[in-house]
Amino acid sequence: MYPPTIAAERPDAVAFVMATSGTSLTYSELDHKSNQLAHLLRARGVTAGRSLLLVMENRIEWPIAVAAGMRSGLYVTPINRYLTGPELAAVFAEADPAAVVTSAALRDTVTEALAGRDDVVLLCTDGAAEGFDDLHAVLADQSSTPIADEALGARVMYSGGTTGRPKAFRQQLLGVHPAQAPARHGALAEALGVDANTVLLSPAPNYHAAPFTFQLMVLAAGGTVVCMERFDAGAAMAAIERYRVTHSQWVPTMLLRLLRLENRDEIALSPSHKVAFTSGATCPVEVKDQINDWWGTILHEYYGASEGYGYTYISAEESRTHPGSVGRPLGGTRVRIGNEASEPLRLGEVGRVYFARPADAAYRNADDTARAEGANWRSMGDSGYIDADGFLYLVGRESFMIISGGVNIYPEQIEEVLVTHPDVADAAVFGVPDPEFGEKVTAVVELRPGRGADDEMARVLIEHCRGAMAGFKAPKTIEFIDTLPRTPAGKLNKKNLRADYLAAR
Repeated sequence: MYPPTIAAERPDAVAFVMATSGTSLTYSELDHKSNQLAHLLRARGVTAGRSLLLVMENRIEWPIAVAAGMRSGLYVTPINRYLTGPELAAVFAEADPAAVVTSAALRDTVTEALAGRDDVVLLCTDGAAEGFDDLHAVLADQSSTPIADEALGARVMYSGGTTGRPKAFRQQLLGVHPAQAPARHGALAEALGVDANTVLLSPAPNYHAAPFTFQLMVLAAGGTVVCMERFDAGAAMAAIERYRVTHSQWVPTMLLRLLRLENRDEIALSPSHKVAFTSGATCPVEVKDQINDWWGTILHEYYGASEGYGYTYISAEESRTHPGSVGRPLGGTRVRIGNEASEPLRLGEVGRVYFARPADAAYRNADDTARAEGANWRSMGDSGYIDADGFLYLVGRESFMIISGGVNIYPEQIEEVLVTHPDVADAAVFGVPDPEFGEKVTAVVELRPGRGADDEMARVLIEHCRGAMAGFKAPKTIEFIDTLPRTPAGKLNKKNLRADYLAAR
């Protein structure tokens, strides 16, 4: 993303707008403000190759900080804003930040995580405090022209911060000018029709890989990002209409919330909305079909890993002919279904999903836990198979696979069935120890408001599952919970949920 390229041709074009407040940045403003921040960082001793961490909510300052880092040769590092002080401290220890941009709401957490470090430039988006400069105040006196040593920055994504030692996926610093940045995910951008006319609705937290990636993709093309402060299904549909959104990015949980809107039949569909896409977890077939029926067969899906080894893609039309698939490899991606040693399995046989790591892989994993024996193939822990047409189907995560009576059961399939019941708002399935079968299929279900959480409801849901799949896959036990633990991006914290369940038995 290099704002001057767009600003030179269309300075007044809107680059970024907050969906609720309407606060916006033109490409000219984004260019000037990111230059000012780049100058400030250099003046404070932040040199190329250091890390700039973003710890904040979805805010209008987000693209300014990202653009400044990307044109200053920095490792631009978005961080989960929901981490506690000790969790954030573990990330800081690995990242060794030279600068942090945060908000007033998160200043105390950042201060706790820094544990007295005084060598970090601390900027706050909405007011000064002890140790923190007000971002807008300190930028006012800075030059709005490019710094003398502009260089392309790189993205860093972290995972594992809430469950163990943080794991970093770092792109390489290529040592080129930002204007010479290579196109990333070019084949995917082409398949989705991302260009200067794109207006992208981005409803998820900016620190996650997909929103971060697609915002950069749209801004590089000269389009407009409509960023939601926080996800709300009704507000999302209103934003599509208000801003004449052309493209939208979702996770399956969000799509399910959209389908559950009480006034769905009364919502006018904007004719501008031509492309929607989902990722982050396999989208249940019924959810995808219902969205396509509602919106007009526009929901695409892609599957990949934050490590950047590759991705697969399936169009909205192909989803009708290959239901349940996450598509075929796109661009230079190579996919293999293999055993534990990454040796290929037969067509249609379930095994680990491996991506071929490109020779010039952009990502360097600071804590490489890929489980392939061969250096060129990487598995992220998903299981699946490839059909005769080359389409990939995922069946679940190896780490959550249930082995009951010697049979492999994938909980994701059961969860997909449960959430299609009209009384179910959300569901999680996992195995618990069983003396006879090894593991017993157990479901924890969040019901929709007003539904009765009793033995009769549990029986109804078990029968619902038995009617949609082999009986041995159906839950043997169903427990009810007020709210399942999901991240703002829709990912289920099943590991902690299962641990809490077992501890309470």
